[in-house]
Amino acid sequence: MPATKSSVSSPPSRPARDLALCAVVLALISAAAIAFIQAQGVALHYGDAAAHLNIARRLWDGRHPGYEQIGTVWLPLPHLLMMPFTRVDAWWRNGLAGAIPAGAMWVAGGLFLFAALRRLFGRRPALAALAIYATQPNLLYLQSTPMTESVFFACALALLYFSVRLNETQSPLDALLCGLAASAASLTRYEGWILIPAVGLYVLHSSGPRRWSCAAAFGLLAAAGPLFWLAHNQFLYSDWLEFYRGPGSAKDIQKQMPYPGSHDWLMATRQFAFAVKAVNGLPLIAAGLSGIFLVLRRRCFWPVCFALLSPLFYVWSLQSGDTPIFVPDIYPFSHYNSRYALAPLPLLLIGCAAWVAARPRAALLLPSLALCWFAFSPVTVRQEGTVNSLYRRDWTTQVASLLATHYQPGTGIWMPFGDLTAVLTEAGIPIRESIHQGDKLEFDRNAARPDLFLDTAWVIAQSGDRAAKAMARAHSMGLPYRCVKLISMPYSPAIEVWRRCGK
Repeated sequence: MPATKSSVSSPPSRPARDLALCAVVLALISAAAIAFIQAQGVALHYGDAAAHLNIARRLWDGRHPGYEQIGTVWLPLPHLLMMPFTRVDAWWRNGLAGAIPAGAMWVAGGLFLFAALRRLFGRRPALAALAIYATQPNLLYLQSTPMTESVFFACALALLYFSVRLNETQSPLDALLCGLAASAASLTRYEGWILIPAVGLYVLHSSGPRRWSCAAAFGLLAAAGPLFWLAHNQFLYSDWLEFYRGPGSAKDIQKQMPYPGSHDWLMATRQFAFAVKAVNGLPLIAAGLSGIFLVLRRRCFWPVCFALLSPLFYVWSLQSGDTPIFVPDIYPFSHYNSRYALAPLPLLLIGCAAWVAARPRAALLLPSLALCWFAFSPVTVRQEGTVNSLYRRDWTTQVASLLATHYQPGTGIWMPFGDLTAVLTEAGIPIRESIHQGDKLEFDRNAARPDLFLDTAWVIAQSGDRAAKAMARAHSMGLPYRCVKLISMPYSPAIEVWRRCGK
């Protein structure tokens, strides 16, 4: 039918206007949060944030830049998103290079959340849930830093949206989009891996007469992420499971050290529940969990099943003995991995949307109650970054100040990659000035035979690591290095800074 004048000039549909408005509001909130965190200077308090940033940077800045610098343990997608922004030195040094893509993905996650809940419950419930998402202080902090949570939320919520839409359309295109979102989630965080079989079964069940073609379309794309990462580890490290059991993995770091919840399902559930309370707040938990019963009464099972997968993954990880989660409310009364307690947030938001669908007057009340909790309770995730980084930031500043004053470009620094690399970020020294584990041949030969191969002007090590042991041997051999700085801090290995005499 030919277009009429009225149809050509008609305004966009209300759903399109809603999405556009939500995108603008979310972008403004994200930008304001990033600006606030930058002004506070706390974007890199998490050691993981600095490490993510430096992995992204070393993909192009290093003695041997390129694909192999993606490494193992941490999945690659967040680093690939950060990489273009790390080319701006100022953004690399202050963390903005990681905050920009994290913030953009937080906005995308909010839009997918709104779109999914609008299909399930309507416009007002979706807006109420989005308001809670947009004002969750712990998630707002993480999206303002080079962390991976907001990237995973975007991928998982996209997967939820396309799977909900697939139930209506039964279209292979939506199955493909589900597969793409699942693959992206699996290349961001490992809990994305457990989503794939569950969504695969759902696609097979809900796609009607096209179930097999839809399941095949989903499976081909979704499986590509995990298969790629297994092959990556086999090709570069000769072990399909290097990320799981190799150096730097959670299993390697924990080394089966006991902690509350390890190999105890009841204690693991209790530990996780206390963390969820600290990070999300009691009002949101009460509203969200009670709202789940309303969802189930509507026989709307899939969103609840989907949103339960990530929390169950973390309870299982706690129980397995590899992933402790500590919050100050329960023994050992400290901070560690509290951000994992954001995993139930989508489930709680689904429950809140159901409440608003049943009681429209709750649309303003629930977001207000959820936010009020943080007027009386700390933002636990941000607090963890600040508390746990106190000594690390101290020695990082000391060593960075020393290098900024005395380091001569081109003379080289030998150092393990990890927390120590933050020294380069703070001092503004390019990563290519260093030799680290990503430069495998040079690093390994320096560690094995410092008397034959070590020629950098500086060495930075942590007591007990390979570089520190090599320097102890080098000193006993009479090599021309002296320890110019030794920093001892509570609860962490001493930092050793060695300088070659005459350089």
